[in-house]
Amino acid sequence: ADLLTRSYEYAYEQGWTDGLPIIPATPEAVKRFVAASGRKADDLVALLPPRKGRATVEVIAVNAIMAGCRPEYMPVVIAAVEGVSDPTYPLELMQVTTNPMTPFLLVNGPVRNSLEINYGTGCLGPGWRANSTIGRALRLTLINAGGALPGVYSKTSFGSPLRYSYICGENEEENPWTPFHVDRGFKRGDSTVTAFKASNFCNISGGEGVGAGEILRQIATNMPPMYGGGDGVLLLLGVNHAQSLFEAGLTKRDIQQRLWEMARLPISHFAEAFSSTERAHGRGDDKTVWRASGPDEIYIAVAGGAGPQNVYIGAGMPQTRLIRGV
Repeated sequence: ADLLTRSYEYAYEQGWTDGLPIIPATPEAVKRFVAASGRKADDLVALLPPRKGRATVEVIAVNAIMAGCRPEYMPVVIAAVEGVSDPTYPLELMQVTTNPMTPFLLVNGPVRNSLEINYGTGCLGPGWRANSTIGRALRLTLINAGGALPGVYSKTSFGSPLRYSYICGENEEENPWTPFHVDRGFKRGDSTVTAFKASNFCNISGGEGVGAGEILRQIATNMPPMYGGGDGVLLLLGVNHAQSLFEAGLTKRDIQQRLWEMARLPISHFAEAFSSTERAHGRGDDKTVWRASGPDEIYIAVAGGAGPQNVYIGAGMPQTRLIRGV
């Protein structure tokens, strides 16, 4: 216990942590985690901004250990690092901006069950080791390899608790449509992780037993526009509403189209700076402001447990990566 305490104190003093206690990355543990990745220790996964730090398999392993991961989580963490380091993903902006945007990870495929990644009741936490530590491992890698130290390179004005760990699986077992990764061209039996550029989180309650039209209107009413982050939205449909909408004969495309049409507000509701920005980005006209520039930017996945609840996340620019070695 004393060694753990001293290790945490030292890591905290060096700026290696997110503020929470860490597990010491001993040489023996690093070897186990590298072996579990199926790759060589010096394999370069990414150069992470802003300081172009080398996120090798060994570096990722060290951060995964500190985060509390099991060795078998390594392929998921590596795939997440691959996703956020794609040239089209705005990682450098996310690392240095004053806006508290952060990666959100959606996991699909058999790996959800084999690693016990929660996709049902309470899937956004707390209480599940895989969810908590895989997301945290990505954050620690962004801090330690990328250099996004709070107050140094990372300039988020307020920060966000979502920047500790922001991840869940898709509830494919209760999804009446095709899973998210299948929609993106992968096979149902593939295991994938999708990294979204994400901002705030809004739980949407209500709309049970009133028909598909009212369910969608309830959701649309609670989809706030995202200033400076309007690159799409992610709707995590709860299983109750997913089943109700499916039984009403709606496809995911129907839902995207209807939400895009309904989730609008008069331009008079907004400050001129906001409405001008939205018009410039194709998310408004001289009368209204809408949530996304088109139906395709309203991403839909099914997650969570029973109850008339859904989650709306300002999230876009998804990067999906195959999880290898699981």
